[in-house]
Amino acid sequence: MLGRRFVIGAAVAAMLSGGVAVGTASAGTVGLGLDYTCGPGVVVHADVTAVVPDEGMAGGNVPYLEPAYIDVDVTFALGRAPAGVRIDGDSTASLAATVVGPAGTTATAAALSFAPTLLTSSGGLVKAAGGFPQLWLYPAGDYAIRLGDLTLSLRPERADGTPAGAATTVTCRHSGPQDLLTVVKSESSIIEHPVRPSQLQVTAVTPTSVSLSWYSTSWWFPTIGYDVFLDGVKVAFVTDKQATLTGLSPDTQHRVKVTTKDSYGFSSPKSQGLVFATPPRGR
Repeated sequence: MLGRRFVIGAAVAAMLSGGVAVGTASAGTVGLGLDYTCGPGVVVHADVTAVVPDEGMAGGNVPYLEPAYIDVDVTFALGRAPAGVRIDGDSTASLAATVVGPAGTTATAAALSFAPTLLTSSGGLVKAAGGFPQLWLYPAGDYAIRLGDLTLSLRPERADGTPAGAATTVTCRHSGPQDLLTVVKSESSIIEHPVRPSQLQVTAVTPTSVSLSWYSTSWWFPTIGYDVFLDGVKVAFVTDKQATLTGLSPDTQHRVKVTTKDSYGFSSPKSQGLVFATPPRGR
């Protein structure tokens, strides 16, 4: 039984430091290193990176009355890990945050899942990926995204897929003075474009493929199809509200997004990202 010892002693032991600089009202990748206390005498450092929207027209990040989606990735460096134990997509994390702006303070949380990782006796890097739910940032103005507690729910298994202890959940309290991830600027301009796809979901997954579906509605001009993005790269154009991507590697984690394209060539903003993992071969 690994139990609590595995979660605290192995999965959240020695963490990465550094990261890219915190952004203020700017688009692109921002980052922040945070210290957490996960138990008596256990201090964890988490390296958090996020992608800020770039959809405004007047120097802002998001247009007025448009939802903001912020992708989040967290990297952990493990020490004293039990060899032959695997962390997979059954493990999850939740990163709490508050949004502070003209509308007041709102609580939210980013849902994260872990990339499949087979640990060694010397530890290794473990990554979690996900994102915040849609954030409605109005009235227009600057909204500070401040990070809070981190909840880990790890379900370890052996390399052959058999359980290596029960799933264990631990809450790690933020213990450092720095918590500002970024500032997102909501601008007063209104931008007209095709409607952003929603309800993106995985309908089937194999070691080398994934099938997706989503919901979309037309706007003024007819919809001609949808662009599908895998890990930030356009990989497909389809005319139906579904797609199957092939040629993936087994036991890997990916983020997928979709945009709507109309008959005049206008595209919607990207949908909220969906993180999924392909299973190992033989499962």
